[in-house]
Amino acid sequence: MSRVTIVFALLCGACSTPSPKSEVADSASTPTVSAIPTLPKFGREAPDSGPPYRVERLQVGAKLVMDPAPGDQINALQPPVIQTANGQRLLFAGSAVTADSSYFVGDVTLTLSQDALPLEGTLTTSYCRKGENLCRSAKRLVVVP
Repeated sequence: MSRVTIVFALLCGACSTPSPKSEVADSASTPTVSAIPTLPKFGREAPDSGPPYRVERLQVGAKLVMDPAPGDQINALQPPVIQTANGQRLLFAGSAVTADSSYFVGDVTLTLSQDALPLEGTLTTSYCRKGENLCRSAKRLVVVP
């Protein structure tokens, strides 16, 4: 067989098969087998709601204080914030920050006046757990009566 005949046969064969774009997937077909092993399945992990906070009552309102676990650090570059239903953003503040200004040192608080209560909103916190080099972001509902 000459080279021209072989090339012609290959070209004709390639043109006669339908392109993958024109094929319709068959949902009843067997799944594709993968060489990648599947990961083991464990029970559902509870969503991370971030470090706890406590509410301290004042004569003129309330103070919310972040209470992270020992060794956990709250990100000072993205301070905790409460977003209310009407779009108001209430930022927490810290008494001091680390030398590189990355994390809060000491109390991280938000003082609310009496006219801001009751308060309901979403608290977003960026924090690093002890021994981790990457901060995580957590959200949760906050209600202060």
